[in-house]
Amino acid sequence: MHYSGKIVLVSTSGYVPERDDQFLRDLIAARIELFCATGVGAEDWEDALDWVCVGDDGRGEHLIVTTSHEREPLAKVIEFAEQFSTSAQHKVQVIHR
Repeated sequence: MHYSGKIVLVSTSGYVPERDDQFLRDLIAARIELFCATGVGAEDWEDALDWVCVGDDGRGEHLIVTTSHEREPLAKVIEFAEQFSTSAQHKVQVIHR
């Protein structure tokens, strides 16, 4: 799957490492610049991506700005992502998971 540089994740079931870590690694491989999590367990998603970015060796070769918005309306989160400045112009991609 192709990912935009700005991802808004709408979580309906929360973060589950066994199910979701590969997805987070795919986002890192896609070199996204912004990850905004909203919905169930938004802070867990944010923390998980931060830890996966750091990696087992602690080198963290790619920085991704992460934010969580557990109680904010989706429209506000999308607006935040649209206005967030990144190194290249990206459309906001909303992913439901």
